Amino acid sequence: MSIDIHEKSMQRHALKRHYNLPHSLNTLRVFETAARYLSFTHAATELNVTQSAVSRQIRQLEDNLGFSLFKRLHRALELTNEGSELSMLLSRQFGELNRAIYQLAPSLQSELKIKVETSLAARWLVPRLHKFRKRHPNLQVNLTLAWFQAGVNINLESGGYDVALFGEKYPDARYAENSLRSEYMAPIYHSSLGENQQLLTVKQAIDNVPIHPTQDRSDWKQWLVSTNNNAQSLDKGITFNSLDLAIIAATAGEGVAMMDLMLILDELENNSLCLPERVQITKSPWQYYYYVAPQTNALDDINLFIAWLAEEFSQDQQRLIKLASENNWSMPNVSNNP
Repeated sequence: MSIDIHEKSMQRHALKRHYNLPHSLNTLRVFETAARYLSFTHAATELNVTQSAVSRQIRQLEDNLGFSLFKRLHRALELTNEGSELSMLLSRQFGELNRAIYQLAPSLQSELKIKVETSLAARWLVPRLHKFRKRHPNLQVNLTLAWFQAGVNINLESGGYDVALFGEKYPDARYAENSLRSEYMAPIYHSSLGENQQLLTVKQAIDNVPIHPTQDRSDWKQWLVSTNNNAQSLDKGITFNSLDLAIIAATAGEGVAMMDLMLILDELENNSLCLPERVQITKSPWQYYYYVAPQTNALDDINLFIAWLAEEFSQDQQRLIKLASENNWSMPNVSNNP
């Protein structure tokens, strides 16, 4: 029995759906990325395209949809009401799609995607990641850096990772119970600052050029208050926005940096960096936490990674306790949680 041309046309029409979707679905992906960052430049970096290409795709999408997605302010972007609704919908749907593809593709299930704060990655995680990979050789690790500013956390809902590692002063309920370790703070300096290789006194260290690892200089302020010390002025010196930059400056002999000692244990053990004699080490209000992405399907691998982190941090804590005992540094009370 033959089907005439009219019937075939009707069948094709019945199968056709999604009339309101834009001609290019890639424009939706570009918009979702730009909406996450509220930046065409950062979206271009993630998508590995130019900023002008992102802008052009967004314009094309707005023309197809018939409404604006962004308010283009002076040096800033803001989502319109329509853009905000579409952004939330796409983030949810892309997350579900990503999860489904992950489950359907066995080759992807041996990959652990980690988002980690820059200083922790550069100073601690990357140099010892080979130990984790040796223990779990079949697990591929994908590491992405996340930049932090004081009091501003990464966008935990941005997707693209399984577990995030970061420092936080005021954790929220999503990860408050996921503490990994504390920060142990004290002033550090290069041995060249001491005359005849003699250790600086605490007062000499305080009176030296202060190196600040945070823009608000809170680390020095907190340590001075906790140890009942005073400084003539913290306005002078050098200010950075990352711990690793402050470490580089201290290693170059630029001054005395307030530092998380767990990041420089190797340098303390080989005496390339020093602490003042009889110094008091304090715990910082900041701690490192982990957050498991809601869309992840790698829970077993995440548990392996977190257990390894806890083991490494515990060993580092014991190294610091040993150093403190050998050098007459005063340590705060140490709990089982590093």
